[in-house]
Amino acid sequence: MEVIGQIVRHKTLGEGTVEGANGKYLSIRFDCGVKTFVYPDTFGKFLSAIDPVFAKQVECDLAAEKNEKEKSDALRREEAKCFRSGIVIPGRAAQTEDEGKTVYVKDDEDDA
Repeated sequence: MEVIGQIVRHKTLGEGTVEGANGKYLSIRFDCGVKTFVYPDTFGKFLSAIDPVFAKQVECDLAAEKNEKEKSDALRREEAKCFRSGIVIPGRAAQTEDEGKTVYVKDDEDDA
């Protein structure tokens, strides 16, 4: 869906029009000027979409981002658990433990 030209509503700035979309950022023109927002993070907090189709797209993008963050957090927790246990994870950077010990990670290329 094309986001440029979409009308959005900001809690304090009022209605604005999306003028640019650059990766993770939207440039929105309000009466007070152009402001830049992180997409889709600011929707639901400060911004809302006027068009129901665009609102549904924003909702899907927010859900996908939340799911990705949960996966990343779960992986980080699992890696921390492995490092605390002294388990070597191939291809990962070494981490310093609280007791001053360093867990060294075996790189797959070291076997050659």
